[in-house]
Amino acid sequence: MKGLFKFGLFAAMVTGVIKLVSTQKAAWQGLSESEIRVKLHTKLDAKVPGEKVDQMADKIVDGMRKRGVLGEEAPGEA
Repeated sequence: MKGLFKFGLFAAMVTGVIKLVSTQKAAWQGLSESEIRVKLHTKLDAKVPGEKVDQMADKIVDGMRKRGVLGEEAPGEA
């Protein structure tokens, strides 16, 4: 009985982690390059120098572009 409880607890933890990862992934998926850069600067500017944030953004955008999850830029208004 104790083993079954531990297994259930472990399964609940794994399910929670998977759900958390999927919600975080969904929040970033489909964003345009400029939206990603703005979001990163908003979150990291207080903790990391701007140049480092730009370097990180370049790598993240490149990786998302390779995976095909980068959204299209919104067309400019005329």
